[in-house]
Amino acid sequence: MGSFRTFRDKSANGIAAFVKPMLASWNALEPGPRRLLQIGAALLVAGFLVAFVWLPAVRARDALTARLPQLEALLGEMRVEAKVLKALGSQSVGPSATRIVADVVSLQTIFGPDARVTAETDGFRIAIAAIEYARWWDKTNEALARHSLVLRTATLTRTDGEKSVGTVVAVEMLLGFDAPASGAVPLRQNK
Repeated sequence: MGSFRTFRDKSANGIAAFVKPMLASWNALEPGPRRLLQIGAALLVAGFLVAFVWLPAVRARDALTARLPQLEALLGEMRVEAKVLKALGSQSVGPSATRIVADVVSLQTIFGPDARVTAETDGFRIAIAAIEYARWWDKTNEALARHSLVLRTATLTRTDGEKSVGTVVAVEMLLGFDAPASGAVPLRQNK
């Protein structure tokens, strides 16, 4: 505590020594020049206040006023989007919500590199040169379950001899976006 008091006393003595000659000069001035210096100092302070306080505040207000219509338009869009989101949130989620949209890459991933998948106007044509029948059926069911697709047509041709244990088939099929009008899936088997 004593060191702080010593520091404070030294600082006060230093400031007093610095200010004392200026006060003596100020007191030695005549009232006219003293008044002129006071007016000059007041004008200088007023100029700094205008330049560094009032003008930036006016410019900021003008900029915000200019942006106000844009912000109001954005607020209107957000309110419309909030209504849409509220309507979507009130809808029940059905089982089809978990399905993803089919594309060539996702079907190619399901059926593997041996399959040739091409996009058609009403679905996807898939050709596989040789695949086990059970494996083909599993992959087809996976594609139908994962995507909103139906099996439109399928042509299966047996590629191995009839004496083999696992049936290997060549497949040419069309997966469509919706069910065919008749409801039946044409399935042709070639021997």
